[in-house]
Amino acid sequence: MITEPFLVIALGVVIYGVFSKSLSNSVFTAPMVFVFMGLAAGQSGLGWIRIEVDNETLEGFGELTLGLILFADAACTNTRRLLKEHSMPWRLLLISLPLTIAFGALLAIGIFPNLSWQEAALVAAILAPTDAALGYAVVTSKHVPDRIRQAILVESGLNDGLALPVVLLFAALAFSTMSGESHSVGYWLGFAGKQVVLGVGVGLLLGYGLARLVHYADGKGWIAASFRNLTSLGVALITLLIAEAVGGNGFIAAFVGGLAFGGTCQARSGALVSFVEEEGQLFSLLIFFFFGAVLLPAALDHFTAFCVLYALLSLTFIRMAPTAISLIGLKLKWPSIAFIGWFGPRGLASILFLMIAVEHEEIGRLTDIEAIVYITVFLSVVLHGVTAAPFSRLYGKSEAAKVDGARTGNGPPVFVVRVQKMLMRIGRRRTDENA
Repeated sequence: MITEPFLVIALGVVIYGVFSKSLSNSVFTAPMVFVFMGLAAGQSGLGWIRIEVDNETLEGFGELTLGLILFADAACTNTRRLLKEHSMPWRLLLISLPLTIAFGALLAIGIFPNLSWQEAALVAAILAPTDAALGYAVVTSKHVPDRIRQAILVESGLNDGLALPVVLLFAALAFSTMSGESHSVGYWLGFAGKQVVLGVGVGLLLGYGLARLVHYADGKGWIAASFRNLTSLGVALITLLIAEAVGGNGFIAAFVGGLAFGGTCQARSGALVSFVEEEGQLFSLLIFFFFGAVLLPAALDHFTAFCVLYALLSLTFIRMAPTAISLIGLKLKWPSIAFIGWFGPRGLASILFLMIAVEHEEIGRLTDIEAIVYITVFLSVVLHGVTAAPFSRLYGKSEAAKVDGARTGNGPPVFVVRVQKMLMRIGRRRTDENA
């Protein structure tokens, strides 16, 4: 009888790896396979493995995994094009994300009358961020135009960090309704501001500074070939951990740091970024395996038809309606809006945020919240996994993909244009004076 879970995982990696090229274009994604492997091998299945993993261990492992994935995805982003075509991702982050939380909270209150409004809002906030790991098949598909892929990638990279303060806020509010303890609005505004500002600041400072160091050392031939990959891994971990140490948001720092790192020395360090991406993918598969083996079976007793109903609404209306609203005015065709709205998978971030919320506060009706979150993640793994490759090919052949993918953005912000014009006028005056 197989008793070591890592042996099962290793076998899964080898078997999937042997057929990975053909499977990558099929309906069987790696996260889906590993979730079902966990279900089959765990106590609710064949009983091959019996493991107990505490929340603290999975949470720490999950934070490192998500940080690495965000760093690697950001480092592969075309920063110049992102600055030029910023309108779509920023609308998804600043309009769609808050609306998703609001829609999700309202529907949770209606569907689950036993939940308080604070607990309903907590469920909505946990399920609001999209998963960069589950969206990997879409954001790397050659069938999807760069502009659309980049919008989905940037959204999934930054919404984790933006949603975390909201998750902690509603977790604290849910706890305060039972204990009578509470914090002021100013406290939470300061907390959220500190998370975002320090996260961005640390990401920019360390991402750019360490990228310059790596770029210079690599140009001088100081970095041994065996340490090139490890150097990039170290940059990602330093950015994530220092941001959290100073009170910033590590996920925001990882993504912003990856943008700065990739934009500064990506030409010389493509292999480094690939290594981080591969490590992050392996770690994410471990999380999905333990999700199937341990977390999902523990919540099975609390699954109801209402959980499934809310999960389906979370993946469709709660996600897609705010997406459509946020993209009004960009003149995108409906197939493009539907494609962006549908591919908002829920995965690692939602699992991790639930653990973080549980660690920080004792929440009433926790098992109900776990059941809602876990069934949503499970259905997302299956439904988004099954549709990723075929929908990407179908959308890539559509007229909407050709038209919307070819459109340029709305240009830089107004204040940037004004500064550029002012500098040009100053330059012309100096030229005239010198003449």
